[in-house]
Amino acid sequence: MTYGHLHSIDLENFRSIRGHVHAPLDAKVVLVHGENGAGKTSLLSAIELALTGQIDALRRADPNYEMQLLHKRKTNGYAEINVSLDHDLARYRADLTEQTISFEERLPVELTEFFVERAYLPQSLLGQLLQIYQEAGSDVDSPLARFVSNLLGLDRLDALEIGLSPLQDLRNVRRVINRWSIVENEISRLKTIIQDQFRTKEPIAEDLAAKRSNLVAIYAALEVEHDEKLPEEAAPTPDEIRIEDENRLAKVTDELRLLASIRRDISDSLDSDTHDIEVKLAEHVENTEEALRIWREAHEDIASDVRLRVEAIFPNVDFATDLVAFRNEAKRLLSAEQNQLNNRVQRARQEAKQLTDAREQLEVANAQLRTIDKEVSAIASNAGALSTIFAEISNFIVDDNCPVCGRDYAELEEGSLREHVHNRALALSSSAERLILLGRSRNDHKDSIDRLVQTIDGLESSQVHMEVLARMDRRAGAITLTLRLLEEVGPRLEDGQQLIEANVAAQRALANVRLRSSRRLAIRENLNDLARSAEISYEGQSDTIEALASRIELTLTKTRDHTSKRVRSWAEARGIIHDIRNSKERISVIDSTIAEYEFQLKDYESALQRGKNLRTEGRRIRNAVDEVRSAIIRREFNDRLNKLWRDLFLRLAPSEEFVPAFRIPQSETRRLQPKLYTPHRDLGDEGAGGTPGAMLSAGNLNTAALTLFVALHLSVSVQLPWLILDDPVQSMDDIHIAHFSSLLRTLSKEHARQVIIAVHDRQLFEYLRLELSPAFADDSLITLELTRSSIRDTQCISNRYSFQEETALRIA
Repeated sequence: MTYGHLHSIDLENFRSIRGHVHAPLDAKVVLVHGENGAGKTSLLSAIELALTGQIDALRRADPNYEMQLLHKRKTNGYAEINVSLDHDLARYRADLTEQTISFEERLPVELTEFFVERAYLPQSLLGQLLQIYQEAGSDVDSPLARFVSNLLGLDRLDALEIGLSPLQDLRNVRRVINRWSIVENEISRLKTIIQDQFRTKEPIAEDLAAKRSNLVAIYAALEVEHDEKLPEEAAPTPDEIRIEDENRLAKVTDELRLLASIRRDISDSLDSDTHDIEVKLAEHVENTEEALRIWREAHEDIASDVRLRVEAIFPNVDFATDLVAFRNEAKRLLSAEQNQLNNRVQRARQEAKQLTDAREQLEVANAQLRTIDKEVSAIASNAGALSTIFAEISNFIVDDNCPVCGRDYAELEEGSLREHVHNRALALSSSAERLILLGRSRNDHKDSIDRLVQTIDGLESSQVHMEVLARMDRRAGAITLTLRLLEEVGPRLEDGQQLIEANVAAQRALANVRLRSSRRLAIRENLNDLARSAEISYEGQSDTIEALASRIELTLTKTRDHTSKRVRSWAEARGIIHDIRNSKERISVIDSTIAEYEFQLKDYESALQRGKNLRTEGRRIRNAVDEVRSAIIRREFNDRLNKLWRDLFLRLAPSEEFVPAFRIPQSETRRLQPKLYTPHRDLGDEGAGGTPGAMLSAGNLNTAALTLFVALHLSVSVQLPWLILDDPVQSMDDIHIAHFSSLLRTLSKEHARQVIIAVHDRQLFEYLRLELSPAFADDSLITLELTRSSIRDTQCISNRYSFQEETALRIA
C-alpha cells in the first residue's frame, strides 16, 4: 500500500482549538499561519494523534498529557484526517472524551516510528533534537540506532548479534538459558544428595518402629488378633469390629438425646393442681378478649383510617402489623418526607422570587442604559477637541475682530470677543468630562445587565413547574394531617397493642396447661419403650417416672463412655496405620530417588559440557559479526548521513566555518555512542571545535537541528512522503530564510515531498507563500490562516493557489 498526500483534516474541541475546524491539505505545499495560541501546534499535533495514536513531544513533557487534549469545559471532541492511498482515501480518527481516547485505525508500528522521527518536527523538539540524539545514542532502541538499522538494512546482522550477545557473560547465559543454571545447581546438588537421602531415611525408620509398637498395644487393648512385626497388615476383622462400635455409640447417643427430651416433658408436667389453674386461665382469656373487643369498638376505625392514610402516602412500604412498631416507623418516614418536601418547596419559592427580582432589576438597568445612551447622543463626541481649538484661538485674539472669519464681534453688542471664546471653551470642556463619566457609567450598567441575564438563565433552568409545586403542597398537607392524627391516636395504639399481647399470652398459657394433664401417661410409655430398646431391666409400674428415667440415664451413660473409648482407640489406630503407610512410602521413594539421582548426575555433567562447547562457538561467531557490522556502519554513516547533513547545513549557512557532524568511535558499534562535534569546513578534524552548542550561534544551532532532521528524513527510503515542520524558523536572518525557502522548494518540487509548515510571523508567511507558489501545471499550494471568532471559536480560512501561466512576457 502506497501512501500519497494528506488530503484533509477535521478537528473539534482539540487542545486550543474550540469548535469545529475543517482544513484541506491536498496540495504539495501547505502553509499554516496564526498568532501565538491560535492553534497551529494543535492542528499539527492532531495529525500526529490521529495517525499514530500518540503525541510524542507532549509525552516527553507530561506522561499524563492525554488528560489535557480535550478543550477545557467541553465533554467531547475528535481529530480525523484523510490520507490519499493508491485509488482511495484512508480515514484515521481519534475520539476524545473527558476520561478516554479511542481510535478507529492507526498507522502500523514501523510507519508510526518513521512519522515521529522522520516526518514531523514539533516546535518544542527543534531545540532539543541535537541533545536527544547525543544523549540517547547508546541505547539499542534509541532514535539513532533505529535510523542506522533503517539506513543500512542490518536487521539480520543485528538479530544475529543480539541473539548471541548474552554468550559473552556467563551471568547472561544463565539468565537467557534457563536450563544452564538448573544444570549447574543439579550437578552441585546431586554430588551430596545421596548422603542427604540416607540421613533423611534414618529418623523415618526409627519413627516407623515406634508407631508399630503403639499399634500393637492398641490392638491388645481392643482384643484384636494381629501380626507383631507388621501389625498394619491385620485381617479385615478389625474393621468389622470398629464399625460395630461406631454404630453402638451412635445408637446410645440418640437414646440419651431422646431421654433428655422426655425429662423436659416430665419437668413440664409436675404441677398437680392443673384443673384450678386451667379455670383461672380460662377466665383470664375471657377478660383479655373482652377488653380487646371494647378497645376495637372504640378505636379500631380511627386506627384503620390512619393506617390507610400512611399506606396511601407510602404504597411501596410494607408496614408491620404491630401497632407500636407501625406508629414508630410511620412517624419516622412521615417526618423525613415532610422535611424533604418543605425544603424543596421553600427552595422553589425562593428561586421564583429571585427570578422575579432579577427580571425587575434587568428592566430598571435597561431603562437606565437607554437614558445614558440618550444623554450621550445629545453631547457632541468632539467637544473635547473643539474646546482645545477655542483655547488655542484665544491666544490670537487682540481685539473684537475674529481671527477666523474677520467679522467685528462688537457689532453684536454682547461683550468682547475674548470673553465669548473663553466661555464657549469652558462649556465644551464640561461636556467632554460629562461624556467620559457617562461612558464609564454605561460600561458598568452593561456589565450589570450581563450578570443579570446569566442569573435569569440559571434560575429559569431550575424553576419548578406550578403543577409540580401544587402536587408537592398537597402531599405536604396530607403528611402534616397524617402526622397530627398519628400523634393523637398514639397512646390508643399502645393500649391496643398491650391488650393484643396480653390476650395472646393468656391463650398460650391455657393451651399449655390443657396439654400437660394428658402428657404424663404418654411419658411413662415412652420410658418403657426406651428401656426395652436399650435392654435395661425395670420393675414395671412401681417405679415413678423420675426414678425410671434416672436408672435408664445411668446405664446409657456407662455404655456411651465405654463405647466412646473404644471408638477413640479405633480412630487412633487408623491414624497410626496411615502414618505407618506414609513412612513406608517415603522410605521407598528415598531408595528409588538415590538410584535415580546417581543416573541423572551423569546426564547433567555431559549436558553442561555440550553447552560450554556451544557457548565457545557462539562467541566466536558474534565477534566476527561485530567486526563486519562495525566496518559497514562506519563507512555508511560517515559517507551518507554526515555528508548529506553537511551539504544541507552549508546550503542554509554558507558562511559558517564549523560544520556539525557525528563522530563514530573506533570501538564496537552495537552500542552506538556517537559524539557531536564541529569539524572545520576546510581543516577537517584537525581544526575541530567542541559540541555545536559551544561553537555555533543560536540561529546556526537551530539550523543544524533543522538540517539534521531533513537529512535523517532523506537518508532512508521514503515510507511516508510528508515533511511537517512546526515553526522551524527560529533566530534566522534573511539569508538563512531565503536558503531555507529554496530548500523547501527543492524538497517539494524535485523530491515529491508534501511539505506542511506552520509559522507565526506574518511577513515570513507572505514571503514563503510567494517563494513556494506553484511553478508548473501539477504544482499546488494551500494556505491556512487560523483566527478566533467573536465568541472565541477557532476559524480556519483556506486559500488554494494553482499554477497560472504568465502571458504578459509572451506578448511582449
